[in-house]
Amino acid sequence: MTVPYLMEDRREAGRLVAKVDADAWVRTYLDPVLPSTPGARVLDVGAGPGHIAEAVLRARPAAEVVAFDGNPERLAAGGPAGTRLERRSGDARALPLADGSFDVVYSRLMLQYVAEREVAVGEMARVSRPGGTVVLFDLDGQLVWHDPVGPELRALLDPVTNALAAAGFDPHTGRRLYGLARRAGLTDLDVRVDPYHLIAGRIDPVQRGQWELKLDIARPLIARALGSPAAGEEAVAAFLAHLDSEETLTYSVAFTVTGRRR
Repeated sequence: MTVPYLMEDRREAGRLVAKVDADAWVRTYLDPVLPSTPGARVLDVGAGPGHIAEAVLRARPAAEVVAFDGNPERLAAGGPAGTRLERRSGDARALPLADGSFDVVYSRLMLQYVAEREVAVGEMARVSRPGGTVVLFDLDGQLVWHDPVGPELRALLDPVTNALAAAGFDPHTGRRLYGLARRAGLTDLDVRVDPYHLIAGRIDPVQRGQWELKLDIARPLIARALGSPAAGEEAVAAFLAHLDSEETLTYSVAFTVTGRRR
């Protein structure tokens, strides 16, 4: 059994790649903790098509990197595996990997979709070596922080966020990471908070295209939450109108919690 992913769609691999500069993300969030020693082992949990794992290997060509994801088709949508990049699929809540087998283990934007987050983080800690590093990166305020929020938009947002919560999604996973890391036994915890979504006034065309695709992938869930496809279409239109307005603000933040295994 793998972790159910709310955004499961054949287009999702491309969306994940397009929304991030993988090399820049690795430089900012992983480079300080990536060993330079040949053969250092790095695990990406919730790797999607493996675009971040590929960037790790570009940053540390002598490392051995495993890209792990619940969907083998999404993993296969990335570049080819090689002697230093392995692609594996399975359940993040029961990693089929040996205790203490990685120098660095990280997840990026995965835990918000996993109802049993504590189990998944415990698994990440288990497979890191003593003294190894675990990096947790996730969002807080995903989909829910907007200003102003009129009654029409609120009436559409609330049922959708409630349906997402019932399916295990937590828009405030970022703030949970510190406690999750502590309960997993990680020490020397470092917490970083950065802006993530920040749309002040009219959204730019590139970001709008990314949101249109995200909302299109989520349309079936939105329609179920609101009771009909027509209501779902109304919700998508209202949200895009909010993003197109010069008068509105939408934002979220990203938490990064880094710790060491005892």
